[in-house]
Amino acid sequence: MTIYDLVIKNGLVIDPAQEIEEKFDIAVSRGVIESVEKNIPSSSAKTVIDASGMIVTPGIIDLHTHVCYSICPRLGVAPDKTCLVNGSTTVLDAGSAGHIVFPSFREFIINNSRTKIYALLNIGSIGLVTFFFDRVKSVLLSPELIDISETISCIEKNRDIIKGVKWHHVYGQEALLLARQVADKTGTFMMCENSALYWYPIDIVLKFMKKGDILTHCFHGGPAPAVIDEEGRVRQEVEEARRRGVIFDVGHGQASFSFSVAEKSIQQGLEPTTISTDLHLGNINGPVYDVGTTLTKFLLLGLSLRDVVEKATLNPAKALGISDRLGNLRPSSVADIVVWKLVKGKYELIDCMGEKRISEELLRPIYVVSNGELVVR
Repeated sequence: MTIYDLVIKNGLVIDPAQEIEEKFDIAVSRGVIESVEKNIPSSSAKTVIDASGMIVTPGIIDLHTHVCYSICPRLGVAPDKTCLVNGSTTVLDAGSAGHIVFPSFREFIINNSRTKIYALLNIGSIGLVTFFFDRVKSVLLSPELIDISETISCIEKNRDIIKGVKWHHVYGQEALLLARQVADKTGTFMMCENSALYWYPIDIVLKFMKKGDILTHCFHGGPAPAVIDEEGRVRQEVEEARRRGVIFDVGHGQASFSFSVAEKSIQQGLEPTTISTDLHLGNINGPVYDVGTTLTKFLLLGLSLRDVVEKATLNPAKALGISDRLGNLRPSSVADIVVWKLVKGKYELIDCMGEKRISEELLRPIYVVSNGELVVR
């Protein structure tokens, strides 16, 4: 009889990649998923997790985080302590580092983290190193801190980690054109902010965006025009961008998510393609907290559990080009797995505009498995 390293039994398995939403057992050995089937004997495993009454999903892929801690001292969070333990087995750092600091980010953080970390390279040479340092933040606006050739070179040297280029509002609208050039020359995608708080019109930003590019902070509440107009209708430019394949990412963040905007958009059929946190030091103690809380907000907004899981596993895996091995529970895929419990109660959830809503359930991780190893019990 085959002896597995780990078997997870009796859980409701939700794996959109395989269109599975029913009770299955999952067997894991040597860091990969060996089998997904009914009634795998407990005696066939060195370790058994009884997931009765719980939900089993692929490891979450958080498409917008800032984990360049210490290097970006007022922005970055430590990924293993804040992302991995809460169910995000893979994260994308959304442009914390520019080409000057990326080598340090890779050597000291990415290479030494249990969390799988991919990155977007900031169009600015130093990235967000001075973020939340208000007295020196204006230096980021200098065009001298953008070097197209060095940015392209850094991407080419780190193709295994860097998936694209990030346009962040602090570098100004001119940098948006430069980010477009870098993405086109390297054959990568561009992530842009819906910077409604900083009065960059969304129609201007979307004009630069192509199929596979990501508009993050998609449900920003303003005060500048967002994805919906003054009458609450989804803007024509937004519909056109969605039709041509632009990815709409939540990127909750400290100031970039509105219950009202999300609700009105979803009611008109504009659902997010991907659900991400934009987790950083400014929001880890609220309003984001963690990925489970962010996912719960979309259950509260009426999305099904299967839809929420798809938008946090399969869809981001596709966006990053890693869906062959991550974001799913297929046999031979990497064994990144989360066992969740929908905890019943009264939970106050808050958006970035101060609006509070009450949820009668909260999605909490009970077990987290990364590369086949149980990291949270």
